[in-house]
Amino acid sequence: MRRRPDNPDRRRFLHAAGAGLALPWLVSACGGGNTATNTANLPSNAPEVQPAVGKSGTLIGFGQSPDKTCFIGMVDLDADGRPVRYQSDIKFLGHGFAPNPARPHLAVISEKHGRGCVEWDMKQRKVTRNLSTVDDREFYGHGAFTPDGKTLFLAESVVRDHSYKGVITVRDGDSYEIRGEFPSHGTAPHDTILVDGGRTLVITNGGGPLDTDDLPCVTYVDVKSRELLRKLPLKTPRLNAGHIAIASKGELVLVSAPREGMDKSAPDFCGGISFYSPGGQLRTAEDPIGKRMKSETLSVAIHEPTMIVGATNPAGDLVTFWDFKTGKLVKTFDQFLKPRGISVTLNGRYFALTYDVQTHAILIDARTLEPVADSKVDQSFISGSHNYIYDLAT
Repeated sequence: MRRRPDNPDRRRFLHAAGAGLALPWLVSACGGGNTATNTANLPSNAPEVQPAVGKSGTLIGFGQSPDKTCFIGMVDLDADGRPVRYQSDIKFLGHGFAPNPARPHLAVISEKHGRGCVEWDMKQRKVTRNLSTVDDREFYGHGAFTPDGKTLFLAESVVRDHSYKGVITVRDGDSYEIRGEFPSHGTAPHDTILVDGGRTLVITNGGGPLDTDDLPCVTYVDVKSRELLRKLPLKTPRLNAGHIAIASKGELVLVSAPREGMDKSAPDFCGGISFYSPGGQLRTAEDPIGKRMKSETLSVAIHEPTMIVGATNPAGDLVTFWDFKTGKLVKTFDQFLKPRGISVTLNGRYFALTYDVQTHAILIDARTLEPVADSKVDQSFISGSHNYIYDLAT
């Protein structure tokens, strides 16, 4: 890890999901047939990708030791050196990471299913403020700043009555005081991404238990009028709505876990991947690799130049890559134990994967989908659900 940059205000954040593309179909994680592990079937018509220039960026994420000590891990992908673990006064396992575009040395780190939420100063490498919510709610995963940094949206749920009704709090980007709120138009909201220049917030709602009509969905809400613009229900009853990536033209990919109430011993206790193009619907197709995408499909990243998406299934020790143009699975890996976070580097050359309880990290060539020789980091201190690529510009 290189030394602290002299000009942290030039940092630029990319969402862990990277850029995205989509087709109007869904790949459900449980289906018939098998494919050979680690066998690439890259499309013959795939575009020739020119070598990207520029730096890869810094890999950042969160971890927790067996004694529940929480920390922040960072790996400079462009310089030799050891990763750095920042163990300050963070008291929870971080999940969401929302840097402020106007003050990019500051980020809000939020907990998944808990009351933990802090401002972290990346220049000082420490927590500088704590964020709180009202007594009957908890933070539910992610948040997003408006492009001007003046407003922060955070996903929260009502937990006192166990309804998990979705609420998006509207907070001042400086003081973090709650200035208002609007419904997520669903239950158990989780991921949040601003689109349309900050005018629309896209929200995943995990939905209610399997035996209810409270279906998982993705909602689009106008942040000024607070009106629901669009709702994309997930029509596969056994899947919830988890994390998303959104492309430059509005195409969306969604990853899912088994819905609450599913029998964990059932053969179809598997995750899924959904794809949506504007004007279409989330549609379901069966996965060709059988019942191997066990439990939650956790993290997702899209490499827009090649239209390839990568996804992780920790419980299945599985990383999968899909071709959006054809809807075919093109590559699987099962040698990366407990794969969790996946992202795309700043220069678009690599997928960055974090995996195993030992917090390994490795780069995968985005064109060949082969692991990059000598890129493995044995201890990244990142064991959380995601990793993020950040530009620590100097």
